[in-house]
Order: sequence, then structure tokens, then C-alpha cells
Amino acid sequence: MGVLKEYHRHGVGRKLFEAAKTSALASGYSFMQVKTVQMGRYEEYDRTNQFYINMGFKEFELFPTLWDECNPCQIYVMALR
Repeated sequence: MGVLKEYHRHGVGRKLFEAAKTSALASGYSFMQVKTVQMGRYEEYDRTNQFYINMGFKEFELFPTLWDECNPCQIYVMALR
């Protein structure tokens, strides 16, 4: 899931996240996970990383070559309960 750039910083991502979290809880899930490019690689992905951190996600694992060496995959997780 993603938000078009023209809708960034308008609360759309937060609303989508809250809906996904509510749905995951209602479905009995205990955790949520997201993947993005590691912080420090690209400014626009740094904003994405910061969004996830602000939502309460914690860094879990980094896969340096999952996508490719220029785009290391950062995994964040969040406990729902």
C-alpha cells in the first residue's frame, strides 16, 4: 500500500495505517511488518522510514541484497497487542 506524493503530509497514510491496524487486530494478528529501503539511501525513503517509526514500528532486520545492493531492504515490525 502506498500514498501518492501529492497526498503526503495530509493524514492519508496515517488513516490507511490505522485502518490496516484495526483490520489486523480484528483478524487476530499479533504483529505487523513493513519493508522499505534502508534509511540513509534516498531522501524520499528516509521520509518513509520516519513515517513507520512515527507510527510505532521498530527496526527488526536488514537484508542488504534482498532487492539489490543499492536498495537494502529494511524490515520494521510492530506488536499489535
